[in-house]
Amino acid sequence: MRRTRQAGDGFNLSFLDVMACGLGAVILIFILVDFKAFTPESSEEKEKLEQELAASMDEQQRLKKSIDEINDKIALESAKQEDSKEAKNDTTQDQTKALQDLSTQLAVVADLENQLAALSKEVEKSANVELSGTGEQNFITGMKVEGEQIGILVDKSASMMGDNLIDVLSKLALSDGDKVSTAKWIRTRRVAQWLLARLPQTSKVSVVTFSNTANRLGQRNVSTASVSGSMNSIVKDLGAVVPEGGTNLQLGISTLFETNPDITDVYIVTDGLPTLGDGLPLSCRNFISTKKSISSDCRQALMVETIKRAPKGIRYNIILLPIEGDPYASPLYWNWSRVSGGTFLSPAPEWP
Repeated sequence: MRRTRQAGDGFNLSFLDVMACGLGAVILIFILVDFKAFTPESSEEKEKLEQELAASMDEQQRLKKSIDEINDKIALESAKQEDSKEAKNDTTQDQTKALQDLSTQLAVVADLENQLAALSKEVEKSANVELSGTGEQNFITGMKVEGEQIGILVDKSASMMGDNLIDVLSKLALSDGDKVSTAKWIRTRRVAQWLLARLPQTSKVSVVTFSNTANRLGQRNVSTASVSGSMNSIVKDLGAVVPEGGTNLQLGISTLFETNPDITDVYIVTDGLPTLGDGLPLSCRNFISTKKSISSDCRQALMVETIKRAPKGIRYNIILLPIEGDPYASPLYWNWSRVSGGTFLSPAPEWP
């Protein structure tokens, strides 16, 4: 028997399909809604990125600033090192230049010393009288012996035996042999010989010693420098002179010009202002008569009077071997030599 299909079976299958599809659609909707709920908005992401970018830019600026500061410090340190290097180079150059200048000066000094040594040998070979020593003082002191008619005055007073009054007084009681052996008198004789040794060969010379008396030295009033016999005679007479008495420079000058009235240049070897002479004011004459001595003021007045009485137009050259306690001797003798066109010399103790 043919079975008849029931309508209820088809309806049930379709319904289930529809329900299944509907349920799937609902689930899909829920999934989509849930995904959208947890998906960030584009504006939030953009803001977040912008914040990160700004932070990165700030960090970059900070790092750049730090780098610039470091570069500045490096540049400053480099500049300091460069300045230090330049300063060191400048110092080295200055030291090198100073050493070069010093070497040049030493070379010049050495050359001058060689020239002086050579000249001194020439002077000693052609000297008028024999005088031991190098002779270099002739050029160092600036005292040059010159003139056609030369007069030499040598102080032979008692003060030429010592450098101070006590020293002189202690030697007054010595024998003549001991007096001529005192150190200062030996030096005085050596100064006179130094002058004689450097006389120009064509010059004429007269030599006089003076104290309270005055005496001519040599064989004749006027001697020729080129004649060794005449020069040696003067030196011999000088060796026999004994220092004693006071200092009468006026008498020495007048005796010198009586010996040779044509003298043009005078060389005086002494140690201080005169103590004897004419032309003193009355106060000084009375003082001397009562005290048997002469004050410093009176010695200055006597020196001024001596200069007034000395012949004019003559170059007066002074070699002063100063004695202590006579402070006005140097300025008065210096001024006299300066005014007359001569030379003043107060040499070191070891000269000549």
